Amino acid sequence: MSTLYKKFPYSRLAALTGGAILPLVGAALIGAATPAEAFLIDRAEAQQGQGQGQGAMGGRDALNVGRGLGPGGAGRGQGRSAEGDIFRDAGGRPTDRGGRPDDTGGGPDSGKGGLYGDIVIVLRADDGTPILDENGNIQPCLVADCSEYTQMVEDEDGKFEMPEGAIAVDFGRLNVARSPSSVTDRALTELLRAFDGQTVDSLEWTDEAGRLVTPSGSTIDSPLENLALYISLLEASRSDPVDGFYTLSIRTNPRGDGVSESFSMEVSADLMMPLLASSFAAASDKFGDLTIDRVMGITTFLGLENELSALVSNPDYSYDREALYDGVMVNILEAVEIDGQTYYQVVSVNLYEAVPFNDSPVIIEDNGYGIDTFTMQTDDAVKVLLYVHDYAIDAE
Repeated sequence: MSTLYKKFPYSRLAALTGGAILPLVGAALIGAATPAEAFLIDRAEAQQGQGQGQGAMGGRDALNVGRGLGPGGAGRGQGRSAEGDIFRDAGGRPTDRGGRPDDTGGGPDSGKGGLYGDIVIVLRADDGTPILDENGNIQPCLVADCSEYTQMVEDEDGKFEMPEGAIAVDFGRLNVARSPSSVTDRALTELLRAFDGQTVDSLEWTDEAGRLVTPSGSTIDSPLENLALYISLLEASRSDPVDGFYTLSIRTNPRGDGVSESFSMEVSADLMMPLLASSFAAASDKFGDLTIDRVMGITTFLGLENELSALVSNPDYSYDREALYDGVMVNILEAVEIDGQTYYQVVSVNLYEAVPFNDSPVIIEDNGYGIDTFTMQTDDAVKVLLYVHDYAIDAE
C-alpha cells in the first residue's frame, strides 16, 4: 500500500544528539564534495516552530474554550490553556462516561477492581482483564513483566490492603482520561470539524507515526484530540461496521446559541487498530516504554476496557512492525566534520531500521494478538513519534 506522510519543516529540527541546539552558524552549502542538500542552521532557526499547534481551524477557537491557538493556527499561545490545565490535574474518575464511579466496583479496600486495579501493575489475561485470586482480588505484580506476583493482604478487620512491593503505574499526561467526558467531547468536536464528511480509508491520511492528517495538511498532534479520537473509535466498535466503515460523529452546541451542529467522518474498519494505537500513543508521554497496565488503566478510567478487550482478543487482529514501518523513509540531518567544523546534511533513513524500538516487550501469550500485541503496537507508535518529532525534516 502506498503511503503519503506529512513532513515537518526545517524549523521543527532538533539536534541529532542529546536534543542540543544546532551550531550557531549561517545557512550555507558545504560544497561539491557533499550532497547539494547539505546545509547549516543557526540557533534561531533551529528553535523556531517549537510547540507548533495543530492549526486545522485556521486559528479560530470554534469552541470558545481558550485553547490558546496563535494567529493563523501556526502555534500555541504563550498563556495557560484549558488543555494544559487539564493535563496538570490528576483529577478523579469520571462519573458521566459510563465507567465505574469511585464508590463502586469494590472500592479501594476490597481489591476487587476498584482503584487498585487501575493504579498498580497487576496480573492480567491476554485480553487485558485482571486475573483474580480465590478471594476475587487482583494480584499485584512484584516485577514489571509479572513473572513474580503476590496477593492482597488481609488485615484484622477482614479488609484487603495493598502488599509491599506493588508497582505503581505512572500515567503522566494521560491522567486527562479521568476528567469529565465534556472535555474530550469538545476536543472531538474540533477534530471532527476538520474531517467533517471525509472518508479515512487508508494510511495516506496519516503521518509517519500514524497520526491523522487533515485535508489541509495539518497533523492532529493535540494529545487531547488524540485521546478523544481513541475514545470515539472504541465507542464506535460497539457496533459492527457498515460496508466496512465505522462512523465517528458528534452533535454539539459549542457557542451556546441554541443551534446544534453535527460533524462526522467515516473510518475504514481496517484502520481501527492502527488508529487506536497511534491515537493512544499521541495522547501519551513520548518518553519511556508504554506498558500494558498504562493502556488498560487509562482505558478502564474511560469505561471502555470491555471494548478494547474484545478487539485485542479477536484472533483476526495482528500486528507486524516490519510490514508497517519498513520502507517508510524520512529525511533527517546527519553531522559531518569538515576542517574541524561540524556541518549537517540531509539523508534519508528507513524508520524500521532507524527507530530504537523496544525489542523486549512483555508477552502474556505468544499468539500474535492480545493486549500485549496491542501495547507493543502502541509503544512502537510512541517510538516513531518521538523519532520523527526530534529528527525528521522536510527537505523540499
